Amino acid sequence: MRKIVQMLVIACMVVLSTQVAFANSDKVTVQDGADLTTVKRLAVASPLYQQLDTKAPSKDMLTQIVYDSSRVARCYVVSYDTVAEGIKKSANIDIKALDRRKSAKAYKEHVAEYADAYVVLTVANNSRTTFFFDVYKAGSNQLLYSYEIAANRSEGDTVDTFTNLSEQFYKHFEHSAQDQLKDNSKKK
Repeated sequence: MRKIVQMLVIACMVVLSTQVAFANSDKVTVQDGADLTTVKRLAVASPLYQQLDTKAPSKDMLTQIVYDSSRVARCYVVSYDTVAEGIKKSANIDIKALDRRKSAKAYKEHVAEYADAYVVLTVANNSRTTFFFDVYKAGSNQLLYSYEIAANRSEGDTVDTFTNLSEQFYKHFEHSAQDQLKDNSKKK
């Protein structure tokens, strides 16, 4: 009986240490004075990303992955394609045909018509792929929230890895908004 208990304890320790060892490292930053509780509609901007590996998702795929990962979010998320089509209809500007800088400028000028805030993903794919999500207030382009998450060294640049990292962003963003809502209700 004693041996069985010892083996169960060892098995539990191995399982728990494995989960800790394979957890992605992340960092959340909410800017001073930023009110995340007012963000009801979040738009996805075109990511800043260079595909280094031919097996890795393309920039268009990554944009879709970031949008599709929003299924774990409670807030309404507007896709990049929806905003691009809206800008094309209302302002007669095809942001998909413009270069990166002009496209980003037009996006920032018009995104307030479609969402309260927008998220820009920057990907650093050195030895470890790291995602930097920055949420800006639409209209003023004021930085509200930053989230950094690094993939484990064993994770490759795959659709599954990118989906996991993107889902973590949405979960942490909503968790930060909920924490802010709780803090605001305590102050009243």
